[in-house]
Amino acid sequence: MADTLYADVSEWQVGVNDTYPYPVLCIRSNDGTYRDRRWVNNYTWCRANADSGRLTFFIVYFVWRPNWSETVETFKSQVRAPHPQMAVMIDVESWGGQISGDQSAGINAAYEEVGAYVGSMARVIGYGNVGDLNRLWPIKPEGIRLVVASYGSNPPYPGKVAHQYTDGQGYGGGLPEGAPPFGRCDMNSADGLTAQQFAQACGISPVLPVTLAARRRRAFAAATPMAALRRQGQRDKNFRPRQY
Repeated sequence: MADTLYADVSEWQVGVNDTYPYPVLCIRSNDGTYRDRRWVNNYTWCRANADSGRLTFFIVYFVWRPNWSETVETFKSQVRAPHPQMAVMIDVESWGGQISGDQSAGINAAYEEVGAYVGSMARVIGYGNVGDLNRLWPIKPEGIRLVVASYGSNPPYPGKVAHQYTDGQGYGGGLPEGAPPFGRCDMNSADGLTAQQFAQACGISPVLPVTLAARRRRAFAAATPMAALRRQGQRDKNFRPRQY
């Protein structure tokens, strides 16, 4: 039975590069209104590699905070135009008691706003451990998919689509404790799902071969030295001296 492994990274790891071996990657955009310092590198790489077909899809996550509206606006300003192979994950945690009580109204409002932004509620998933998911988010949207964090065990949970099985500190039970180029990091397994099945479970439609071929041509063209020269020429053309 197939399992899809993937890393979950932020500014606490080095930026992703072409040594990353898996067909799915999860990257952080923001924590509340704080913008992840690796965002530009990681997001640019994910978009290019989704276009080339190297990534089946990618997940962008943000840490939910009670100022959820500002949090979502920060996320939108970073993403700009959502990539069709991008799912979004809402990270729901108590942060050692910083957030407590039933936060369902605010989390669900963020879920609805993000779903409208990316064009489908199915492309928005949640994340948390069992305790935080139960206490902070007892009333969840019907059918939402969840990544459940549990180190050293793999508990069942309604809507679970993947399991975060380690933070890189030895809980993998033989599974990888990290991935290149990051070293030890949070690692996840979509148990029993191929990368394509995992993508579909997260609301990502299969890419038609003709669409993928067109994306690969665009990605290749954008990476050529001639394209770089054209971009530089356009910047020079658009430059206007400051008027004093």
